[in-house]
Amino acid sequence: MIDPAPPQAAAARSPLRRSAKIVRILSLLTLAAVVLATGVLWLVSERTWWGTLFTFLPRHAFLAAPTLLLVCSLFTDRRSIFINLAGMALAAGPLMGGRVPLVPLFGGKMPESGLKVVSCNVQVFQPDFESVLREITALSPDVVALQEAPGDHDLLPRYFPGWHTLREDQYWIGSRFPLRKVDLCNSGGVFPQPTVLSVRIEAPQGPFVLHDVHLTTPRFAFLKMTWRSIFDGSTLRKVEAYTARRLNEALEARAYVDRNNAKDKEGSPLPVLIMGDFNTPCVSRLYREAWHGFTNAFNQVGLGFGYTAPCKNHRIWFNDVPWVRIDHILVDDRWTVSGCDVGRGHGSDHRLIWALLTHGK
Repeated sequence: MIDPAPPQAAAARSPLRRSAKIVRILSLLTLAAVVLATGVLWLVSERTWWGTLFTFLPRHAFLAAPTLLLVCSLFTDRRSIFINLAGMALAAGPLMGGRVPLVPLFGGKMPESGLKVVSCNVQVFQPDFESVLREITALSPDVVALQEAPGDHDLLPRYFPGWHTLREDQYWIGSRFPLRKVDLCNSGGVFPQPTVLSVRIEAPQGPFVLHDVHLTTPRFAFLKMTWRSIFDGSTLRKVEAYTARRLNEALEARAYVDRNNAKDKEGSPLPVLIMGDFNTPCVSRLYREAWHGFTNAFNQVGLGFGYTAPCKNHRIWFNDVPWVRIDHILVDDRWTVSGCDVGRGHGSDHRLIWALLTHGK
């Protein structure tokens, strides 16, 4: 017959059991919160004013909570480890947009050479345009597309000597290979600024069409928000109306891209490359409705979160730490994406994004 545990041992285990129970309950509640937040984000993103707000707010707390509880569960309740790992995976992936490239993990080979393209919103050359150019040229790109680059800047010819370039409105496109303008898209009165500048580039691999994109930010809709306007609903209705206009703008830009598919000598459509500042993340309803059918380069081969904005000083956030990926490189099915990443510099309020691509002639 086994003697019962002495009272001292039972008393020592009692606080540990209470701690394990608390950690398990908190872990389950945190997982439920992450599941709920993920479902809400994908269902209502940019469909309501609060859905738009949630789409563009940092979501790091949803990852921090299960990470902290995972550490606690290592010492108190081992069964909660798997609950917190599930919460971390869901938060880092579908909720926060983190990516892990699958091809290298399963032994697939990726091309090591190709066409390197770079896109960056340079924020009217502020605060440090030259550092942006140094970061871009360090990548040895073949094609560069800039947004918010109005007027001629004397640094551009210095950093891209002998390049073929085109500047119109706020757009600047440079290429090592000959290019010519295809068209410029206006948003049909939805917003005053042009949304896409398109060029045909005669690359050694074969010609292709590049669309340099800059869509309207949702930020302006929230600038006049006050507590009073929240309670009376006036600004909230304006935010939803503004989001509807942004959706129309994105759909018109997509229709323009579909109309401007140039053809080669045999009459076949040329490969299409779209890159720029879309001002919306992949989870957004606007992005999904307007840009379905194209492959997002970072989603396919990128590693990590790839956040590109905003890069500036904040009162309630870490300085120069972006929390949303709104700059994208999209390709059609005639391209192979072998690399994609974002920059690390702070010369603009956006990080650059680059991709390594190949396409058949």
